Amino acid sequence: MSQKTDAAIEKMTKECKNHGHLVPFEEYLTSICTTDAVADKVLEEKKTLQGAFDSMKKVAMKRKVGDCAYIPPEEGFEIIRDYFRITDEDLKGARPRDGSVLDITDLL
Repeated sequence: MSQKTDAAIEKMTKECKNHGHLVPFEEYLTSICTTDAVADKVLEEKKTLQGAFDSMKKVAMKRKVGDCAYIPPEEGFEIIRDYFRITDEDLKGARPRDGSVLDITDLL
């Protein structure tokens, strides 16, 4: 990874301190923050995990029934990407951080 991706992950980790409700947002963004393009979006000063949470909360409030609302995972991920303005182009060349994919070129 690069210094930018490391800085973006550090920013998110700091924001999560004492804010457990933001951890799922940080975990998802960390999993896709493998390119400088994504890191740049996360590092934007006005973009925060809390802002992404608030965006998702607005969607949930529009569809709640009683005290409950449901947002499917893929839709939730899309809300987060939209908030940070992360495009498919930004994700090109991204590699999963969980180590589940082995790229043969890493062995050369």
